[in-house]
Amino acid sequence: MKKNKEVNKGDLLTFKAADGKYKALLCTSVYKDKSPHNFSFAVLTYDSIEKPTFEKILEGEFFGIGNRYSCFAYSDNEVERMWTLHPEINPYHLGSYGLIIWRKEFVKFRDNIEIIGNIEIIDHLDKNGNGGMNGSDWNFLQDFFNEKFKTILPDRGQKVFKIKAILRD
Repeated sequence: MKKNKEVNKGDLLTFKAADGKYKALLCTSVYKDKSPHNFSFAVLTYDSIEKPTFEKILEGEFFGIGNRYSCFAYSDNEVERMWTLHPEINPYHLGSYGLIIWRKEFVKFRDNIEIIGNIEIIDHLDKNGNGGMNGSDWNFLQDFFNEKFKTILPDRGQKVFKIKAILRD
C-alpha cells in the first residue's frame, strides 16, 4: 500500500474497518487555503471482504440527500444527470453527508488507507448536503464503519444515490 501524501477532490479511498471488511470514501473537497487543512468525504456504501476496484466503486452508491436549498448551483447538464438517474429527487439537487477529517489527524493513520483512483465529480457536493460529522480519529472510523454507518446515516435522513449521478460533464 502506497503512502498517501496528498488527497484530492474526487479521490476514492478504501480501508479495512474493524469488522474486517473494506469500506470506501469519496473526497468531495479539500480545504488548504489556511490552516487547519481538512478533507470532506462522502460515505460510500461499499462493504465487502474483497478490496474494491475502481469499477466496482463507480457502480456503487453514496449517502446523501436531495436538497431543495442548494447553496451552490449545478450546471443544467449536472442537474439533468441527477434527475435522469434519480427522478424521485426532482426538483431537488443532490448533496452529500460530510465526513470531515482534519489533515493533521489524517497523517497519523494515512498508512491504513489506500487511494484506488480519482473521478471527476461535481463541485460543492458537500456544501449542498445537510450535515456532517468529524471523522478525524482512526478508532472512530473503525467503529463507525463497523455496521453503524448503515443505521446512523439513514436515521439522519440520508439516502443512497448512484455515484454516476454526481460525475462531472
